[in-house]
Amino acid sequence: MDRVKRLIGIVGLVVLLEPSVGAGVYGYVGGPLRNVTDLAPTCAGCHSSFSKEQLRNEPEAVANSQVKENKHYKALEDGTGPYEKMSPADRQKLLADVKLMDELASIVLNAPTSLKPGQEAQVTVTVKGGHGVVGVFLVDTDLRFQARPLQGDGWVIVAAPKVWGGDGNEQTKWVDSRAPGLRKNLNSTVIFDQKSDLAAKKLAEGKVVWTVKAPQEPGTYSITAAFHFGSERASSVGTVTTPTGQVLPRGGPGGPSARIMFAKPVTVTVR
Repeated sequence: MDRVKRLIGIVGLVVLLEPSVGAGVYGYVGGPLRNVTDLAPTCAGCHSSFSKEQLRNEPEAVANSQVKENKHYKALEDGTGPYEKMSPADRQKLLADVKLMDELASIVLNAPTSLKPGQEAQVTVTVKGGHGVVGVFLVDTDLRFQARPLQGDGWVIVAAPKVWGGDGNEQTKWVDSRAPGLRKNLNSTVIFDQKSDLAAKKLAEGKVVWTVKAPQEPGTYSITAAFHFGSERASSVGTVTTPTGQVLPRGGPGGPSARIMFAKPVTVTVR
């Protein structure tokens, strides 16, 4: 009887986990559009780390497995996984395009370096890279698996972030997706309809401005931002279309072709 109870318990656990496992494998194609809330880079386990610096607290083997050169480039070079059926010429083309995207991509954060407790200030983040949708999250550290929304360190985000896309127009689509009655002062935003032209070496640009209040407790604080963007969609050989008409990156919806890049952290003294 005890064995039967244990079996029932195991089956029940699998049933409970199945939806989340399926969602995790599939990934957020086109961005986490249903998760209109505060976000951190820990949600994007399938992405490749742009550099090893953001993994400096991790074991060497973990860090090596997450950087783009090993997690993404190598599969393209070897023709493994989702790239197995690509011709050598197409793989070479896609790899060159991906490397160009990585070479030109950037994120810069500007913020005051000295504030009084509770003082309002603006934090401006400019990004370059990606194609389609990109994400920008305001966080407290540039450690990929330990960064948290900036509010966790005593900051207050006063209002909804102001966002401009590559066409220069202001966007409110992300915060407008919040449920009625919920505040829109999020640490996250998604920038839509970004268009990069790799042939012209011109990547999509975007800008986000947050109005924040400094922590009440005097001390030294760190501010940075995480930039999530895809590296394949801008390439002429970087997408596949499913039977239902959905356009996916060549590496798949849960593949490593997307990136996590951090801005250089700014140290803010509150006194």
